[in-house]
Amino acid sequence: MKWNEVWTGFWALNEMTAFLVFNELSAATMSPDQAGGKRNLDELSDILVDRRITATKVLVTPPAFLQLQVSAGYSVGRWIGEYRHGDPDRRLRIKILVDRRMEFSECIPAEQLESEDVEYGLSGEIVRGLCAAVLADGLAISLLSSEEWNVASVRIEKSWIASEDVEIRALDVLHAGRTAHLDDHTEWLRRIQTPPPANGSQLWNQRASLFANLDFCASVEDQLTALGGDGRPFRSAMRGLRDLQSYCESWSTGGIDIHALNNASGESAPTLQMYGEERTFQCPDGQYRLFEWHVKRGDTRIHFFDFPAQKRLLVGYVGGHLRISSQ
Repeated sequence: MKWNEVWTGFWALNEMTAFLVFNELSAATMSPDQAGGKRNLDELSDILVDRRITATKVLVTPPAFLQLQVSAGYSVGRWIGEYRHGDPDRRLRIKILVDRRMEFSECIPAEQLESEDVEYGLSGEIVRGLCAAVLADGLAISLLSSEEWNVASVRIEKSWIASEDVEIRALDVLHAGRTAHLDDHTEWLRRIQTPPPANGSQLWNQRASLFANLDFCASVEDQLTALGGDGRPFRSAMRGLRDLQSYCESWSTGGIDIHALNNASGESAPTLQMYGEERTFQCPDGQYRLFEWHVKRGDTRIHFFDFPAQKRLLVGYVGGHLRISSQ
């Protein structure tokens, strides 16, 4: 597991964290005058200090964020240096968020943001902030440099190559260009404000409320409760299960699209032939099924079975890497 994965897991699981991810595309168009640039930054700061976001806030930005020009000769850093809003507490809260900001690659592993296999784009442009917002379960925030960003949701495209064909999936990114857009994100606000489980036992006991679209084989109880508290396996399991739940929430029609899940795949035919029994688990209905789909989070593997008609996933195994044919 890389350092930035540990960092993200620390924030996401040990604090109720609201990742506020800056959309760098919104800075591509500068205001025609300084007053307009200042106005856009004031609007952005209103989102940063909005008291409806009661979870710990973490601002996520591109490198050289302070040097971004919002109008000719007027940068984010200059705006902060000259900030006068008549409210010292507000200025301090904004400054602390900016000073403690994370870069995209510190929030999301660089291999996911800049993968050779998967690309995230909008209108032909590669997106990093909007991509990071999706992967971190955060809120994308933008300067109101154009009406394009005066929306509560931005649709981006995830594309990848499968069997020499380009596959494309649309993803809706939670977004705010002004505080009024937070009215559309009550579910996200509720989710990030709910205290996360502190250990594997709590995770198992809270599974129904945390993962409304996931079911679990009975054997998973011992696997989760054995994780204990704040360790890497626990954080990895929590992240993986959250990602499966997020997939179910956006599941439209048809069978599972395994490429829509990050670091997910099926097993090879040789592996299933040699070690299929290790991936066969008794399900709640008493049947035994082969669980070839799995997600990888750190050293943890989560095997699951899909039920497209119900848009539900059944988790059959949470633990270390099972044997494969190359071993």
